Amino acid sequence: MTGREIALMAFNHQQPPRTPVTLIGGGAWAVNRAGKTFAGIKEDPAQIADVFIQYFNQFGHDLLWTGSNLINYPIHVLGCPIKDDSSDGPALQGAVLKSLDDMDQLSIAKVLQNPLMQGIIRSHHLIAEAIGKKTMIIPTQWAPFTFTSRLLGMEATMMATIGDPDRLLKLIQFSTDLTWALLEPVLEHEDILGANFSDPAASGDLISPPTFRKFAAPALKDLVQRVKAKGKYSMVHICGNTSKVLQDVCEIGPHCFSLENKVDLRAAKEVFKGKVCVAGNVSPTGAFLSGKPEDVVREARECLAAWGKGGGYILTVGCDFPKDAPLKNMLALMSLKDRGIDE
Repeated sequence: MTGREIALMAFNHQQPPRTPVTLIGGGAWAVNRAGKTFAGIKEDPAQIADVFIQYFNQFGHDLLWTGSNLINYPIHVLGCPIKDDSSDGPALQGAVLKSLDDMDQLSIAKVLQNPLMQGIIRSHHLIAEAIGKKTMIIPTQWAPFTFTSRLLGMEATMMATIGDPDRLLKLIQFSTDLTWALLEPVLEHEDILGANFSDPAASGDLISPPTFRKFAAPALKDLVQRVKAKGKYSMVHICGNTSKVLQDVCEIGPHCFSLENKVDLRAAKEVFKGKVCVAGNVSPTGAFLSGKPEDVVREARECLAAWGKGGGYILTVGCDFPKDAPLKNMLALMSLKDRGIDE
């Protein structure tokens, strides 16, 4: 079976012949490995695609997030300076809006018509044409609450949840509509099977469950439903400790939820089994980053033991990882595909 077929079985809560394994994220690592910079490839869809194809060829991911570390560019196009002259993930230098008073200046058309964004959209299709039959291709985007925090700034966004919730919700709706406008043409390719929405600003380390329910969850549910309406698969990633909102995620209803190692897999299985596939949760900053390959394998097997039998699980790191993650440790995790992963 192909990795794509095995990952699809997990998404559909079937018991695959082995547990799917992948390295979520990794865009900066892949660009660095290819000896490129983001500034050097961002306007060339063929070069973007080649970076991700090389990344897949090296590791054989069962599931591949395309567009990883490219998702700040829509905010840049809207007016935020960006630093992208290295293989580090492109870093926004400030925010787009000075305040919510300025939100009427935002334009979805400005982003869609920009050649940079058109090229990034095209790059997803080029990747799918090359390897889409082998791996489950899942383009990644910021989720609306996090996108909004990039437009307005994190501190101002958090303040607005208390002081100006109605206008903040209006900005979140803009972020939702822009995200979908960027994603819908990507999903037209038959070998792009779904989409991931990353929402680090919605982490339980940053906001309370009531704030999550009011400002993050409705927009996520909206996008999940739009993806499903196209007959595609939806995935959500939230950083940090999401233990207190697992039931909320279940109600949002993605096909798969990607979580960090702060969440106990046994507790997650109690909530999600048979409803939402789970991806995680080897720490990207523990043994994976600074330990030995055998330590990575040990931690991965602990995750497998915690989840147990029954399918609906993808073994991977709990979040994106830096460009200097050791190749030997990445290979150690991915080698579990061929080393009796479920023994």
